[in-house]
Amino acid sequence: MSDKLHDLFANVQAEVISVLGETEGMSHPLVDLFRTSLEEERGAFERMLPLLKGGDAELDTFKTDCSVIYLNDEIVESTFRAWLRAVDWMDHEDSEEAAKLENRFPGMKSTLKKAAAEMERIYGAANIKFVIPALYQPQPQTGGSR
Repeated sequence: MSDKLHDLFANVQAEVISVLGETEGMSHPLVDLFRTSLEEERGAFERMLPLLKGGDAELDTFKTDCSVIYLNDEIVESTFRAWLRAVDWMDHEDSEEAAKLENRFPGMKSTLKKAAAEMERIYGAANIKFVIPALYQPQPQTGGSR
């Protein structure tokens, strides 16, 4: 196995920590919601990354934390989008900060998709099927092009 999986998840963890830092002083109910999910993700990364460091972790040792990360990412992205629309619509003082954060989430999702592909390579599609939501899993290639 490789340290690639560890590195991919470590990159997402760094983004999570950064977004938490950048939103620390903001007070909006939607910010509170996505920050709670980010905090849960951060905790899951803290438990999971040491297990992945050697590159030979069994899926059973970290699958719960892995699921927390992926499921919370879905929550964070949709809640962030709702907050972005709300502050933009209200011309809220946080709208400029929200716009700065907007580009962070697609990159996190992209990295999580790469991590899912690496997990599929290491553990097999059948084994990650119930750990990683389908949205993040590699899609089977269809034959031919149109």
